[in-house]
Amino acid sequence: MVSRRNYLAITIVMFVVFFMFQFTNVVLESWNGYERNSHVRGRTELLPESSSYKSGKAEEKASADSGEYIVYIGAEGEKIQEVAAAWSVYTKRDIKSYETAAQYEAAKVKQDTKGPGMMVINSDAVNWEEEELCRQLKSYAEEGIHLVFANLPEAEVIRESKELKELLGIEKIKEEKTEVTGVHLYSGFFLGGEAVYMTEDEEDNERLQDMELTMPWYTLGADTDVYMRGLPEEETEEEERPAVIWRNHFRKAYVFAVNGSYMDDVTGLGILSAITAKMGDYEIYPVVNAQNMVVANYPGLASENDEEIMNRYGQSMEEVFRNIAWPAVVSVYRQNSLGLSCMLAPQYDYKDNNEPDAGALEYNMKRLKEQSAEAGLSAESISDTSLRRKLRLDEDFIEETLPDYKFTSFYTGSLPDEEIEAVLEEDILEFLRTVIRDYDGEPDIIGYQSEYVTRQSALSDGTKHTYREDFRMRSVETALGYSNVLLDMKRAAYPETEEDAVEKLVSDFGWNIRNHWRAFKGFEGTTVSECDQRIRSFLSLDYTEEPEDDVVWLKLDTEGMPVWFILRTDREIQSIEGGTWSALEEDVYLIEAGEENLSIEFKYTQGAEREG
Repeated sequence: MVSRRNYLAITIVMFVVFFMFQFTNVVLESWNGYERNSHVRGRTELLPESSSYKSGKAEEKASADSGEYIVYIGAEGEKIQEVAAAWSVYTKRDIKSYETAAQYEAAKVKQDTKGPGMMVINSDAVNWEEEELCRQLKSYAEEGIHLVFANLPEAEVIRESKELKELLGIEKIKEEKTEVTGVHLYSGFFLGGEAVYMTEDEEDNERLQDMELTMPWYTLGADTDVYMRGLPEEETEEEERPAVIWRNHFRKAYVFAVNGSYMDDVTGLGILSAITAKMGDYEIYPVVNAQNMVVANYPGLASENDEEIMNRYGQSMEEVFRNIAWPAVVSVYRQNSLGLSCMLAPQYDYKDNNEPDAGALEYNMKRLKEQSAEAGLSAESISDTSLRRKLRLDEDFIEETLPDYKFTSFYTGSLPDEEIEAVLEEDILEFLRTVIRDYDGEPDIIGYQSEYVTRQSALSDGTKHTYREDFRMRSVETALGYSNVLLDMKRAAYPETEEDAVEKLVSDFGWNIRNHWRAFKGFEGTTVSECDQRIRSFLSLDYTEEPEDDVVWLKLDTEGMPVWFILRTDREIQSIEGGTWSALEEDVYLIEAGEENLSIEFKYTQGAEREG
């Protein structure tokens, strides 16, 4: 039996606990701040497109370092040229394009400038019947210009040309065409380590395998280093397997070869960055340093598609998103290092009678704020309502419910540029900073949509992750330290197959992120508006680099700080002034520059000097 004294003590303790619990919740509610967007800035506070780095500075920089610009040889308008042009802007190099080596020769004589540091050759777009072409390419390598064959001539062309084989380091052609079962990417080329793109499970192979598996089989010489090989069906010694990406040491330079079409899309950005890292004893280049996780068309705020959703889950759409989807999304978010942004869908269908619910908006905005996640707006709907009409209906709802909340991010999916730009001046987008677009295959994956609005691509559908998508993701991480992985919850709201079930979508999404993005935890997780600020600083940056003995000096010209660089070297860092550094993986460092003058001092190594 409980005494009166103990009963009173227990009652007091329970009251205190209850009071503290209630008080904590009141404080959390009052301090949540979900009614306002902390990323809102006036346009005069944002770096505009006009502040971005512009190419065309080769002559200014050439006096300091001939490697500050590159030359592209091949037809105008080709994908490889677009990749090389985007990469040159991102790495703050100039690029000069010529359809033929003869045109480059004529321009070089006329302009009397130093040669480039690197020449990218589109083998599909040059005439290999020109007698002087191979001889000219050999002369460039002898001058110390590194050559990059972004793709290779036909095997029969190589077979007939002794000079081409010598340039590429090819001893013989084992087969003009062979079929491999997979591809082996060696560690030390892309960030993220080794990857074997092959599986013996037929079902997994059907789902995952989309790498190029047909290729010529070349046997390489002793002066070559191979970074990726095909995996033939028959048992073969590793050094005999078909080479996909390799380097040949030729006279004073390196000649790099890509045996396939990997340079035809955004993957080429990382290939070029990885290649330049193999040209000397160090390579340093700017990156964005932003890892984004975007949940698009979520949360939905109107009870729609009730019959389908009720049949599947026994709950309304609002309840499914609140009770099933949100806890699963939070679990994925907390288990990785990516930042979280959710692009609201006030309605999916603007032609039915289901209006968005104010209580659902407030509830979800509080939950997002608790996770330090960003709430943006989605442009998508399933009805044929015009985008302008949709935005005005969204504005009426937001103004009535959360009048002080202003959106700074906007998911536009695969909408064309002209449709996006037509609505950028709508009132609901008054403080818009950035649009998030689906990946469309173009290499300029970050940039400006308008003078004050940036553009960033969602590069990966997080619910599926094929081998080629993994290869592309590693490439972009290598080139830009950037990732943007998407989960589209519109599929769950209007499911078409069992693959669209909420549990299936979020489960696949979580598994892929945990397993494929864990190698890139050294980069920072950001919301898309935080990423926007980094994109602006990255695009505005220009810099000069001056190596001197064991020190590399960087002088930065930028309107935004901090900015980040990747340093790839097998030398050990002694100290850094003007910034900080952290190790991403073996021989790869992330440098944060906080001042305009940055110096990196390596530990002294006798005989250390730049290769090539």
